[in-house]
Amino acid sequence: MNRLPRLVCVLLAVQLSAFMIGNPAQPALLMDGAFFGESPTWSFRVAFLDDYVYAQHFQSEFFGALDEKPPVLTLSTDAALLTLNLHKWVDFYGIVGSAKLQMDEEIYTRRELAWGVGTKVVLYTWRNLRIGCDFKYFESNQKPLYFVSSGKALDIITRNVYLHYREIQGSLGISYKTTLLCPYIQCSYIGSKIEPHPGSFLVNVPGFSDPMDASMGSFIPKTRWGMAVGATLIAGAKGTLALESRFFNQNAIDASLELRF
Repeated sequence: MNRLPRLVCVLLAVQLSAFMIGNPAQPALLMDGAFFGESPTWSFRVAFLDDYVYAQHFQSEFFGALDEKPPVLTLSTDAALLTLNLHKWVDFYGIVGSAKLQMDEEIYTRRELAWGVGTKVVLYTWRNLRIGCDFKYFESNQKPLYFVSSGKALDIITRNVYLHYREIQGSLGISYKTTLLCPYIQCSYIGSKIEPHPGSFLVNVPGFSDPMDASMGSFIPKTRWGMAVGATLIAGAKGTLALESRFFNQNAIDASLELRF
C-alpha cells in the first residue's frame, strides 16, 4: 500500500473548535419569568444559539513546531442551552446541538451531535458593574465524509472513522448593565484535544487501484489564550438577545436568544 503525504494527514486530523462564552452577568440579567413570574431562589431559562468560527489554528500535539502552515478551519454550531439559575448568581446549564465544519476547502464533515455542560457564576456586584466567570466542558465526534487533495476527492473506506474532540474552557469577564443593554469583555482559556479513532485507516485515491494507508495523531490548539467582547440586549425582564465576537485563540461570532420561565 502507498502512504499518504504527511500534510494530507494533518489536514484530515484538524477538527472542531471552541464554544461561545456568554455574558458574565447572565445569571442576574433576567428577573421575571415568561410564565411563572419572579422567583428569588430559582428559575429555568432556555436559549437557542448560532455559533460560527471563521478561523482557528491547530497544531500537532507532538510535532507542532514542524508545521509549516497551521491548518485553519471554519465551524458552524447550532445548539440549545437549558439553564437552572439559583439566587440570580449561579447558572448550571447543559448544551445539546449539532456541529459541522469545513477547512481550507479541503476537509468536509457531516453534521454531528455536539453536547456539553457548564456553570457560570457572578463573583462581584457593584451597582451596575458585575464580574463573573464561566467554566464548561464541550465535545463532539466528527465523522469526515471525504477530503480533497490536489483537486481530487479521496473517499474514506474504513468504517466508523471519527475524530473525538473534547474541550475544557474557562473565562473571566466584566460587564456593565444599563436599562436595555449589557456590554461585556472577557479573557478566555481553551484546553482542547482532538484524537482520531482509529489512528490509521484506508482511503481510495482516483488513479490508484489499491487503497492507500493514512495515519493521524492527536492535535491541540496553537493558541490557548484569547478574549471575547459582546453585548446583551435585554427584552423587558423575560428574554435577552446577545451578540459576541471572539479573538486570538479563535476568531468567531455568535448570536443567541434566551427566554426565562
